[in-house]
Amino acid sequence: MNLTSNSASFKISPRKAKKRLGQHFLRDKGVIAKIIDLAAPAAGETVLEIGPGEGVLTEALLARDAHVIAVETDKDLWQPLTERFSLPPDSERPVNFHLEKGDFLKLDLDKLFLQDLQLSTPVAVVANIPYQITTPILFRLIKYRHLFSRAILMMQEEVAVRLLAAPGGRDYGRLTVGVGTHCDINPGFKVAPGSFSPPPKVWSRVLRFEFLAQPRYKITDQALFDRLLLALFSQRRKQIINPLKGILTNLKRDEICEKLVAAGFAPDARPATLTPEEMIRLADCVGQWAKKSCKL
Repeated sequence: MNLTSNSASFKISPRKAKKRLGQHFLRDKGVIAKIIDLAAPAAGETVLEIGPGEGVLTEALLARDAHVIAVETDKDLWQPLTERFSLPPDSERPVNFHLEKGDFLKLDLDKLFLQDLQLSTPVAVVANIPYQITTPILFRLIKYRHLFSRAILMMQEEVAVRLLAAPGGRDYGRLTVGVGTHCDINPGFKVAPGSFSPPPKVWSRVLRFEFLAQPRYKITDQALFDRLLLALFSQRRKQIINPLKGILTNLKRDEICEKLVAAGFAPDARPATLTPEEMIRLADCVGQWAKKSCKL
């Protein structure tokens, strides 16, 4: 199957990117081909595309017989995308393109996938995501990870470095731990600014994320773990005792120090020195201490 037969007669005109939406339209055919190869969509597989833009990845995915769910927030792109990829009413072929009009960060993905579209198998994600909202998108994918098999995402190289960082380094942080606990990450490949229009001021990288059926380490309370990560890395240069005071509000500093030492943690340690496994163990300890001293 090749849905580009309908798009061949309708070529979307190059558009002026909207700075407020962080738009940088991918134009390099070689990079597009490498993204599709890294994604390796199977015929008939459902793929979520966040921000299809001019539809260059959409077209390549449909050419591989994927079923594409495209989420686009830019109203000016809704009609061109619909005209380009929707089949004529008299077509006997199945419609493999669904345009969801709206903000990905506000969508109820469970309702969309399980109720509205009645999908029964995990979905792949392929996207050139807006760099200014990369972190919220990543954490939203983690939140709804039960819906996804893998994600192939283009992002700023600086963010990719943080995702791939090792404990102790300056790039290691909340993103490293929060995403890495739930995914295996393939470093993929770098993309030059000239591959886009307009060119961004930075290099980019395409990463492949494989969502794990279970977290890499057992997490007793996901909400508390997320809260702890945010608190620790919001004060990454401080000793861990400082952000913990904001969580364990009913305990005095000396009491928290005593509990940390008894649990095998150094109160003067910096957040970036703790491994993901240690972060999770610390969250478990904090949860136990909080139950005895205050309400979270």
